[in-house]
Amino acid sequence: MSQRDKLLKMIEELVSIPSVTESPDESAPGIWIKERLEKLPYFIEKKEHLIWAETPLEGSGEKLHSLVARVDAAVPTKRTVLLIGHYDVVGVNVYGEMADNAFDVEKMTEHFNAGDDDVIYGRGTMDMKCGIALELDIIEEFAANRELFDVNIVAAFVGDEENASAGMRGVIPILSAMKEEGTDFLAVINTEPGEAGCQGESGPAIFIGTLGKIMPSFYVKGLPAHVGNYYKGFSSALAISRIVSYAEGNPHLADPFNGKCESSWICLDMGVMKDGYSVTVPDRAFAYFNCFTTTNTPADIMDQMKAIAGYALDQTLAQVAESHRNLLAMGCECKCFDVARPRVYSLDEVKDAARRNSKGSFDEELASFIRDLPAGDMRERGLAAVDKIADMSGIEGPYAICFFLPPWLPVRTNLTGESRDMQIVEAARSVIERLKNEYGIEMREVGLFGGLCDLSYVGAKVSSEDISALAENMPGWGDIYSIPMKDMQALGLPVINLGPSGEDAHKMTERLRLGYSLDILPELLRYAINKISQTVR
Repeated sequence: MSQRDKLLKMIEELVSIPSVTESPDESAPGIWIKERLEKLPYFIEKKEHLIWAETPLEGSGEKLHSLVARVDAAVPTKRTVLLIGHYDVVGVNVYGEMADNAFDVEKMTEHFNAGDDDVIYGRGTMDMKCGIALELDIIEEFAANRELFDVNIVAAFVGDEENASAGMRGVIPILSAMKEEGTDFLAVINTEPGEAGCQGESGPAIFIGTLGKIMPSFYVKGLPAHVGNYYKGFSSALAISRIVSYAEGNPHLADPFNGKCESSWICLDMGVMKDGYSVTVPDRAFAYFNCFTTTNTPADIMDQMKAIAGYALDQTLAQVAESHRNLLAMGCECKCFDVARPRVYSLDEVKDAARRNSKGSFDEELASFIRDLPAGDMRERGLAAVDKIADMSGIEGPYAICFFLPPWLPVRTNLTGESRDMQIVEAARSVIERLKNEYGIEMREVGLFGGLCDLSYVGAKVSSEDISALAENMPGWGDIYSIPMKDMQALGLPVINLGPSGEDAHKMTERLRLGYSLDILPELLRYAINKISQTVR
């Protein structure tokens, strides 16, 4: 069987496993890979080189399983290249009546393909079962011929990347332990599809960094009042809508990098927090945003949030005051409007107030509250915790609390000037030259992978100050959501993303282009590993 046919068969088998994020079958590809590798002579002898990691999924009783596989070079060495990839996929609701066939490559290709033999269709073909197959093929070949590389290869196959990266967060301690025991990780290669990391572009690309993400969030505490006494209250609904309208897409909040810019803040959810229907002016509301980061730290984002909230609350107060004046002139009998200027706090500041107000019982009471929260979405659980903290603080409204919700993906760029980072940039540029000279194909060098990926956790270089600003202002840090920060900081590896080619990740027309992905990329990946070995000192 040719390598192309072998890879295609592996992709089809992997795609046939419906490993939708947070579904019962999410870890099934890991089981499939593990059982496949366990049959190889190398892993029969080196059972300890297959590590089956169990990771709790926050907010549920389910467990996620990931696989870390290691193959050592024939000549003993500490020098090692890390491969990573995720085997979970997004859901198939977009397929409509064809959803039952979304994981059948043959049927999906027959349905969508107009005679193009270079393309296959199906959920996960592009994102990223092909990348998993490519990495698995390297592991299998290296296990059979350990002189293929003069460095060791470790591969981490994980789930939950499409949600909150629980899989990668779960294997970070394993990788950190390897490093502590002497493994010298030179770099990490991910095989996410290139088009997913650079929207609107097509064709081969290599990425030498990955975009960051943080979730700026707001909780507004207003003043309740009967709607007939509106001007004795302060509407949290109006205030939160002001925050959203001011922050959404605001170009001043964007974070450009090397002349390129991603979208600014995008509101992912907002709403009033109340139980049932009532004719009371809403006194609790929330909103949270997607925010891409390239240079901004959590502390920088907090400063922006406070400025946004302060401006929006002042504008809310001014709007209501003007409304009151105009209605008085029209005969309204609401004679009094005397609401204090709203204040703005960080979550950390409100927690301090709650500690003072509860006289020592705050931390224990909050921890108990979080433990008793029903299973569910991390954002919803985090909002419930903020609401509890606000109540425990005893602070009277109106005010806004600025905080963060999960997930958090730190930015990583190799353009730091540090020696190993720049050596990896050199290796990446050598891959570009290899593709041009051997195949006559141009490849783009891209600074940051824009699709967000697990490279953030193995490559992150973050300060203790950044971690403190994040942890102190994220509700339920360590319980609702956690990252093994010390292990993550211990890695901080240079990163490369070199993946297959295709189109329409997450859409019903998701597809993989076979010529580059199966005929050229396998050789390029092996070249990249060898080049890293030659380049990194």
